[in-house]
Amino acid sequence: MNKKHVVVALAFGLGVSITSGVLGQGREHRSHSEAAASSSNCYDPSDPTKLRLWEGEAPGAVGNDPCRDIPYMQVFSPSGGKRFSSPAILIIPGGGYDRLTDTKEQAPVAEYFARTFHVTAFVLYYRLVEDDGTYRYPVPMWDGQRAVKLIRSRASQFDIDPEQLVLFGFSAGGHLASTLTLHSATDFGLPRHDEVDRENSYPNLLGLGYPVISMDPTAVSPSGSYRNLLRGFTGPELKQLQIYLSGEKNVTDRTPPVFLFESKDDAVISPENSLLFLGALKAHGIPVDAHIFAHGKHGSGLAADEPEESAWPTMFGQWLTEQRFLSVR
Repeated sequence: MNKKHVVVALAFGLGVSITSGVLGQGREHRSHSEAAASSSNCYDPSDPTKLRLWEGEAPGAVGNDPCRDIPYMQVFSPSGGKRFSSPAILIIPGGGYDRLTDTKEQAPVAEYFARTFHVTAFVLYYRLVEDDGTYRYPVPMWDGQRAVKLIRSRASQFDIDPEQLVLFGFSAGGHLASTLTLHSATDFGLPRHDEVDRENSYPNLLGLGYPVISMDPTAVSPSGSYRNLLRGFTGPELKQLQIYLSGEKNVTDRTPPVFLFESKDDAVISPENSLLFLGALKAHGIPVDAHIFAHGKHGSGLAADEPEESAWPTMFGQWLTEQRFLSVR
């Protein structure tokens, strides 16, 4: 850990690792031309590492565009071989629910996890909300939950342990990961089911990087994720979703252990999201390993160019070992 880190248990009553600084607050702001410019987030049936979530048309699909209508995962196998079933980590990148432009949160993170932790890593490419509201809530939740269940249903194919599955989400992907975790007992109104849907969708552990957590505009100023995911909802239905989709309001005693990192000068997503979630986890006695850095950059993934925040992957690995997710090597 960076020598500048100190534990300030009295600051938030959480015992999180923090450094001095001023809480920053901003909002997501990215152009739609960015999304159109990215062609790397498209399903390619000729790529054996890309796994379509549904064999046929996905529930709620409005077309068959591989860059818009086909949700899928990309698989990254452990480096150096293995002698037994490996754990699995499902990575959910961010982007405000209307794009996946943060490529630092995708392949680089998956490759690091596979190489360093010797796990099978999956990157989820879920459907994104369009200007007219197509693929708004609950479609991303359908895709995310399907990914969890599909991994478990294909455990023997990928030689993974279905009881060792972690969700790790960044930014809006952190909101999706936490929502899937907190509401794993529901199917979010999925209109049709198959054998895969019989699998358990509850993850064993939850990891979050600079996450969106709250959809309550009275608690945190609405972000791009809020505006996109809840696009077009109004009245009582909107108010209900604001509560249902706010992670800090849905923690229970059944919530799995959580790892979280954030920076106090996050200029895109308010760190208050993380603090609210940490407070709720503490209130329910949920084990949490939280690291609030003084400086960092939103969307930085492994944060290789951020002197303080770059410590998080090592911290995450140590936490996974403490949770007996990884074997001591």
